Amino acid sequence: MMTTERANISTLTRESSIALFKEIGQIIRSGQVNMGRQHYALSLAHGVQQAIHCGYDKIVAIELGVAAGNGLLELCQSAHFFREYFGIDIKVYGLDGASGLPEVADYRDHPELWTAGDYNMGDPSILRKKLPHFAELIIGDVGETVVEVLDKIGDAKIGFVSVDLDYYSSTKRAMRLFSDPNPEKYLPALPVYFDDMDSLITLNEWCGEAAVINEFNTEHQYRKIDRKPYFNIPHFHVCHVLDHPLRQGLAKPRIPLSLYDF
Repeated sequence: MMTTERANISTLTRESSIALFKEIGQIIRSGQVNMGRQHYALSLAHGVQQAIHCGYDKIVAIELGVAAGNGLLELCQSAHFFREYFGIDIKVYGLDGASGLPEVADYRDHPELWTAGDYNMGDPSILRKKLPHFAELIIGDVGETVVEVLDKIGDAKIGFVSVDLDYYSSTKRAMRLFSDPNPEKYLPALPVYFDDMDSLITLNEWCGEAAVINEFNTEHQYRKIDRKPYFNIPHFHVCHVLDHPLRQGLAKPRIPLSLYDF
């Protein structure tokens, strides 16, 4: 059973890790502990468990598309829980342009759904004052600032990403986040949440985020994104870092990565 005391990562085995994270999953799904948005908390939990199995003690969680900041603050709630319970250093970054959506580029941006100026953040300083010490808001063109984040994270591993940029054009440019030539910037199987996939009638495989994912998979030999409906987390995906040393057989995790849903 979970306690309020910090978990001893060094004593975890494959079996005890599975049991512990199943309990954490139940706590998140039942709302016994407020960790913000359940799909964020559950996705980050998979990143934390994988980091523990790999022996990593520093990970990064990133939200692409912050808008008013509610999601970023709730991601920070989840990160706070895992930081305190496991003693893992989790840094949270939120990336946004602050001025709302840019001009629509073409039909792939779903102009029937969104228009320029939607989701304007307002004054970023208001949100920054609400963020905990382990979180940072980065304002600018997200297609460019993702590169800034890749440079900033040092030896930490990207452990969870939420993609909520709405447009095909914005999402396409931001996918640079997943294609850094150094595979050890990532978990071997990186949890990713894509917000705008199939919940609206005009969303489809040829526009928006779905089209970006399909193109990304075609364009990259060793990075592939697939959906994981079995995990019972809305819009849950995994970016498979197939050139990662653990997936090339060049290194071994501390605990095998046969991780299950929880």
